[in-house]
Amino acid sequence: MTSTSGQKFLICIDYGTTYTGVGWILTHRTRPSHLNEFNVVKRWGAIHRPESSQVIGPKVPSIISYSGTSGRRWGYGVIGDADSHILQWTKLEMEPPTRFEALSRLKKTLEATRGPVSHRQHASSLVQGIPLHLIKSTEEIVADYLTEVAQCVRQDIETVQRDRRVIGDFPIELIITHPAIWHPRAMNTTFRAVNTAFKRIFPEFESSPGNVRLATESEACAQYIMKTSTSTHKRHLRRGACFIVVDAGGGTVDLVSYRVDQDTPFFQVTLVTEMSSGRCGATRIDDYFIKTFLPRRLAPEDYGKVVEDGESNLGSGPHVLFSRRQQAILESFQFAKHKFAGIGSDDEEFRVLLPGDLDIPDDPQRGISNGNLQIMPEDMEHMFQETVDGTVNLIRQQITQLEVNNLRVSAVFLSGGLSRSEYLFKKVESEIGHQYRLPVFRGQEGDKSSWTDVVIGAAILGLGMNCNVPPPCAECPYHIGVLISQQFHEYENDERQAYTDRIDQNMRAKDHLKWIATKGDLITQAHGINKRLKLVRKIVKLNDQALRGSCTVVISFDAKQSDKLGDLQNLQKIQLNYDLTEVSDTDKANIIRRNTDQGTNTSYRQLELELKILVDQEVAALQLFAGHSGGLWIAGTSIDRNGQFISTAVGSQTRHPPPVLPQRDPAPGVVSEVSLGSTSSRQPERGHRRLHDPAERSRARR
Repeated sequence: MTSTSGQKFLICIDYGTTYTGVGWILTHRTRPSHLNEFNVVKRWGAIHRPESSQVIGPKVPSIISYSGTSGRRWGYGVIGDADSHILQWTKLEMEPPTRFEALSRLKKTLEATRGPVSHRQHASSLVQGIPLHLIKSTEEIVADYLTEVAQCVRQDIETVQRDRRVIGDFPIELIITHPAIWHPRAMNTTFRAVNTAFKRIFPEFESSPGNVRLATESEACAQYIMKTSTSTHKRHLRRGACFIVVDAGGGTVDLVSYRVDQDTPFFQVTLVTEMSSGRCGATRIDDYFIKTFLPRRLAPEDYGKVVEDGESNLGSGPHVLFSRRQQAILESFQFAKHKFAGIGSDDEEFRVLLPGDLDIPDDPQRGISNGNLQIMPEDMEHMFQETVDGTVNLIRQQITQLEVNNLRVSAVFLSGGLSRSEYLFKKVESEIGHQYRLPVFRGQEGDKSSWTDVVIGAAILGLGMNCNVPPPCAECPYHIGVLISQQFHEYENDERQAYTDRIDQNMRAKDHLKWIATKGDLITQAHGINKRLKLVRKIVKLNDQALRGSCTVVISFDAKQSDKLGDLQNLQKIQLNYDLTEVSDTDKANIIRRNTDQGTNTSYRQLELELKILVDQEVAALQLFAGHSGGLWIAGTSIDRNGQFISTAVGSQTRHPPPVLPQRDPAPGVVSEVSLGSTSSRQPERGHRRLHDPAERSRARR
């Protein structure tokens, strides 16, 4: 049943590096919704421990375990069986690794696989599910984790509403928060993983789709602060004043500054600085504890036992993998981390419980007694140093941006899970508050509400409470690829694709499908998909026939991609035909270059092409250029979300694409083979099936 009342379920997701929070609200038909009607999910499923079946709390740990004996565990339910492989900090893996990080991970995995493991043993392990972390991508792991989260959200809605059918009566809208500065690939991975997870648990979202919107975590924090400001806060938020929002999370610390344009009867603000971000969140403290402090305090053989099963005998792959012992020690350390308030506070030392199965003897010099590891306040300060210094420096950068623009800073607001740290709060007060004479605030209820301010702020944005609702996002409706010629590989090409290149005599594969965009990719209103692909066509004999050809673009509505054209069931071929016979001699000299194959000493000409794909929320434009970037536009077409042609232009030789004109079908042309980098010299072939008739295209999609 589809609602016509304007009501909806608004679900807000704050997927964090260390913890995740979710909340929801069913909006009203006749009046605006109130924030006190927003439900923060606090029941986090069965945890497989005898003493309790659920954990009650506003957030759940962002961890998941793939175990051969216990299956999949997540959040509070991760247990310490012998073959648990606990994946931590997966959110940080969404951003592309640096070259050094990528090489380090590869080296680590190769070293771990040097043991006598046969292919048969390897396959058997994969079947048993022990090293699932190796065969799952970051997106798949996040989707698995969020699927469990989504199940808890559904159960919470059904419990509160007391009617399981009510979910199908109203559209579902999602608000996804993300760091202030987030790589496009990470944004896309987050978007895809959330969509996958919630469609698994909420099939109503597929049948009666609502909107999916994105909001920065710092923006959500700012809205929360403005909505819940106390009279003390408001004294510092007068018209014209500026305030800095510091979202101190697990992975990153994000900052942004606003100017108050109106303070009564409600706040209106303007963003006045560039968002800034740094990887100096709470995970830096944990990382120091695990990788620097423990090796110094434990004997080498004992530390080896702690981390030895953190990576299976097949390595960790690209993921941060913790052993059950590492996880147990880290959980014990969290209490000390949160309680630490600085040297000279009431607590003179902290103790971390060591795993009992290690049976480590007492060692006063190492601070080990009765199975506990002593941590002095000086040790804690070292662990916090990178995080504190990074946060303070980021705040100073925001203050500098404001002062350069002659703007007055009135207050600093700390939010996020790390803001609960009394030590961080005191350091920001002393380093920033005292130096710049600024008040430093936390959440309305002290340090307790700071843990959920992002998800509540997301609800404020989604409900449009005296603010602009974030624009809706769209999913790419199909996979987009291009047929190229590549070096033949038995593991990915069929024998029927094979031919011998007439120029270099190498075996190549024709009609190899290279994907450029993926179905389900994120398309925002501000930024669509913008991809470029360099192509090359070799020409043995330059004549009019060789100057005519086409590039074949494939769109597929299948759920998954396949490198083999024959494996696709629901596809459409689009020919971008070009004709360079009328191009001037000067332009020909720029786009067609002479070359000689070094191996066979065969002379040939090389036509350089560039395929540009632009996808917005309504239309996909496919444009073909000759020459380097900024060369001649030689062909193009536009299709809608259903794969229907909107306009097509063929055979133009202009510097810029012409305006889009309504024309349903592309003109026929000669099909030729192009490749990525180097291609075949085969003469243009005919016989590729093209879908001109709309009914024929419709049948192909079915």
